[in-house]
Amino acid sequence: MPGHWTAPAAVVALGCALAWIIVGFGHGLPLAALALAVAGVVALRSSPLRVSGHEPLQAVRGAAGRGNTVVVLWRPGCPYSAALRRRAAREGLDVHWVNIWRDEDAFELCRSINDGAEETPTAVLLDPTAAGPVVIPASVPGIREAITGALTTGRTGEPRRRRSSSHP
Repeated sequence: MPGHWTAPAAVVALGCALAWIIVGFGHGLPLAALALAVAGVVALRSSPLRVSGHEPLQAVRGAAGRGNTVVVLWRPGCPYSAALRRRAAREGLDVHWVNIWRDEDAFELCRSINDGAEETPTAVLLDPTAAGPVVIPASVPGIREAITGALTTGRTGEPRRRRSSSHP
């Protein structure tokens, strides 16, 4: 999964440059250390090391045998994934969050659904009666509809293609 460290490395480099400028203009080491600390936190939040809310896709598939299971494929640093997570939590929706940068199976599933792109969030319904995952709208209404079983189209086992405008 190449390129996942580009944004965190750029943030750290920018933080180092900012700290160097702060020290160069004589504003002192405490302010420079604060700039480095903020850059480190931002870099960590957008790095593949972020573990918040990750479930392995295989474990979720194992639990899917008991009924319809909604899985949202996400990645750190994606503002659309963060917004969907906040909205889903506020609504109390039962969603399994799988970080595509920490799970190779989820990464490949996301790319297969999105024509080779790492487009997140990507929401799928793991339906035991379908041959494969069913792509659902990556939105609170789409997830709620899938959870309640009202989703009737696309149950052929073939993933439905998402429209690029389906971000929340």
